[in-house]
Amino acid sequence: MRKYKILWQSSTAIAEFPEYKNAIEAHAKKILSLNFEIEVRGVQKGTADIHFMAFDFLNNSQLFDSVIRAKKESYDAVAIGCFMDPILEELREIMDIPVMSLGEASMLTACMLGKYFSVISYIPQANTKFYRNLAHKYGLLERTASFTSFDLPLAELEKGFKDPGPVIKRFLTAAQKAVEEGAEVLLPGCGCLNLVIMKGKVNQVDGATVLDVTGALMKLTEMMIVLREISGTKISRKGYFEAPTKEKINEVLKIYGKLRKREY
Repeated sequence: MRKYKILWQSSTAIAEFPEYKNAIEAHAKKILSLNFEIEVRGVQKGTADIHFMAFDFLNNSQLFDSVIRAKKESYDAVAIGCFMDPILEELREIMDIPVMSLGEASMLTACMLGKYFSVISYIPQANTKFYRNLAHKYGLLERTASFTSFDLPLAELEKGFKDPGPVIKRFLTAAQKAVEEGAEVLLPGCGCLNLVIMKGKVNQVDGATVLDVTGALMKLTEMMIVLREISGTKISRKGYFEAPTKEKINEVLKIYGKLRKREY
């Protein structure tokens, strides 16, 4: 049986958050089929404050460099484990293998589980600067209820893997507000937050479904690999995702110092 490899690309310097990295790997073993494996990789260095647009922009150069290496490293797909879907469309434009991301995968899955969804973020700015804009970009704004949040640094959030109670309490308060305002499906707006919530076995709040966004991304990435392998289903190169030639990609990447050799 063939083995398939997925690159789980974090937008954080995940080596600094070992509990989070371990949780991703453990969840993948539960979610993915036996012939699928995942490798978790983050950026080399960076701020945890990528919920500000300027910092996100600076961080994305490292993410770009990491993902374009995936082709030479024989990965079958890339899953971007960041709910902000950083440079998702840019990467799809030049990558031949499937590139999936947490926000889009979660929002589209939510639409099959209920009429209206809400994103619950542990950082208020993530909702105001990113998540609602993503819903609009994906044509799903009419499917949204109130996006709610609480405020907790990522380092504090990671402590939830050892003691999920305080994080879950904050999540439930924000989630209940979203349900009161019409949410039927609740999306934890961060992979780390989601895995803490899953550790606490929270899958419903006042009757509304809590989506395992990490699991959804993993299985949808697996599905895209299988469709590509068995059915030949690939990203459309007509229109929006029309790709430059490989020669042009190599030329431009070299101009910007992204390639030492023409090996893309």
